[in-house]
Amino acid sequence: MGLARYGWIASLAAPAMLALAGASTALAGAAPLAATPGYAPEALRFGRDLDGDGDPDEIFIELEVIEIEQEIYPGEVMTFWVFAPAGQGMASVARAPSPTIRVEQGDIVRVTLRNTHYFPHTIHFHGTIHPNAMDGVPDLTQAPVAPGDAFVYEFVAANPGTHFYHCHVQPDVHVEMGLAGMFVIEPNRPDNHFAHIVPGAGPMPDLSRATQEAGYDREYSLVYMDAESPLHRLVQTVPDPRELEWRMHRDYDSSRARADTFMLNGRSFPYTLRDTPIRVAPDRKTRLRVLNAGERTLSLHTHGHHPIVTARDGVDLAPEQRYSRDVFTIGPAQRVDLELRTTADDRYASGPGVWAMHDHTELTVTNRGISPGGDLTAIVYDDYWDQSTGLPKVAGNLERFFDPAYYRGEVPVFGPGIFHTTAEDYGYGWAEGPMAVPDYPKREARTAMPRTDRLLDSHRLVANSCATPRGKRRIVIAGGVDHAREGEVFGFAPREFRVGRCEQIELVFENEDDVRHAFMIPGLNPMAVAEFTGPGSRSISFVTPDEDVTLEFHCHVETHERMGMAGRMIVGAGSPAGAMSGPAEAEPGKRYVGFGVLLSVDERLGRVVIDHEEIEGFMAAMTMSYAVEPPELVRALPPGARVRFVIDANRRAIVEIAVSGE
Repeated sequence: MGLARYGWIASLAAPAMLALAGASTALAGAAPLAATPGYAPEALRFGRDLDGDGDPDEIFIELEVIEIEQEIYPGEVMTFWVFAPAGQGMASVARAPSPTIRVEQGDIVRVTLRNTHYFPHTIHFHGTIHPNAMDGVPDLTQAPVAPGDAFVYEFVAANPGTHFYHCHVQPDVHVEMGLAGMFVIEPNRPDNHFAHIVPGAGPMPDLSRATQEAGYDREYSLVYMDAESPLHRLVQTVPDPRELEWRMHRDYDSSRARADTFMLNGRSFPYTLRDTPIRVAPDRKTRLRVLNAGERTLSLHTHGHHPIVTARDGVDLAPEQRYSRDVFTIGPAQRVDLELRTTADDRYASGPGVWAMHDHTELTVTNRGISPGGDLTAIVYDDYWDQSTGLPKVAGNLERFFDPAYYRGEVPVFGPGIFHTTAEDYGYGWAEGPMAVPDYPKREARTAMPRTDRLLDSHRLVANSCATPRGKRRIVIAGGVDHAREGEVFGFAPREFRVGRCEQIELVFENEDDVRHAFMIPGLNPMAVAEFTGPGSRSISFVTPDEDVTLEFHCHVETHERMGMAGRMIVGAGSPAGAMSGPAEAEPGKRYVGFGVLLSVDERLGRVVIDHEEIEGFMAAMTMSYAVEPPELVRALPPGARVRFVIDANRRAIVEIAVSGE
């Protein structure tokens, strides 16, 4: 079943209701999905209330496949492929792991996979009851979804519990790359409203009726992942999709892989403390839904607590089957539901504090062999949470762990003072002459992959539109897989066109694929863009600059430009020698000041989305997602406020941000 039935689904355009992007660890309430930057209106739609109990029973979700770069721990950037809610603009909510999806028992669920990626993919809903044709196994139950195509998965959410969804194309690679997430079917209850999409898993922004009835105070989605970093680095270093396909699916031998990166919800310690602390209150019960999406066997240990296993692999255990432990063995793809009690009773809980929680396979609590790291997080009682720093109140000092030099192995683990020396003298004396030490495994030296912001780099200001048009012209440009060249996946036709100076252009963009594409002239102020999910066409109007210049145009959907959707508009005689005009390299230390409305704050990733005015000499007026360094700057920033911010063009991040006094 492809998109033959999709016209009927689209007609059920009920308003989006409850979902949350970038939920903070404060367990904020749900927000309207349509009002969240980065979501397209079609990302989540609701249909009819079929059983008349006050909540919708037809759930329509659209997912894309997006390639992202995510900083796992200080200094370590990795590339992931993730399922993400259908997006729009330049404020994607995509992050690893793929989002936790929640529906209700009895719901008719229709998940449309629009393959925006450059490799084929499918979705397998692991653990759910569904028709064979919806099983998502390539070639066995369906053809893999090719780039530019779409497929609708339809089933009734029959069996409540904690389940799993993941790509089943080349799963030994694609699952590790991030195409996996938790899928929860909540028991049917009247007026059962909750967030249906939770990016990055973590704290559930609200509780279902059944969870409340069971006496739970809070709930967490915990997705454990592991990865071999060289695999993820291939994507950062191999631009040609043909070579990348060969190296990932033929040259790379996954049977000999050795995981070296261990994550909880896509982050490793110390970022886990900020991203997914298990915040609890005394004398309460918290539900932990745990998914092992990695290749290792997880031995999950909760310090100071003995949670109770209430369900395994999506099946509730009868009261007499439930048991309490402090180490839980969870195999790959398995799920357990844990009831974490916080009443100090000498059996289930020891009392308030900051209690470690981690895989007790000790190497997984390191960052490439340097401890502490990996999936280590903490159970943090509310009185032990520092709201000003967004971190637990601890007995020692966590500051050194946030320094990338620590995980590059450049600084001692212990303070040099305990050896009665200094940092400057640390390497002298013991290193003189030959060392009679046994051979032992050593960490490989490696140059860190830099954290980049391709959106920021490629959308810098180049030229201004002419104030008074002197002519008119209509241009038609098509985009899609049919216009790709050898070694590409997507393309435009034509890829070059000429216009006069100060011409009024009516441009018709024809999107011929079943996915989202954009036509954009990013360096033009004001920016010209037509973005939509095809097939179909849209018209935009813009005025060319009053100068001879060559401007690029591209699709800003992640990877589409790299896979062929790029071209150039030659204004007048064009730039000297026909070169593409682009922003000059930023001067060392150059900073730009901007003003705009803060649309959203993601405390977990340290990012903001701002609808800003033109940043003179830097970027046209637009809505853009920016990294903030240090991420603590985003704390207590109120969405909706007008802000003043400073961008360090060298760091490609906001380094100052505050509510504007203007």
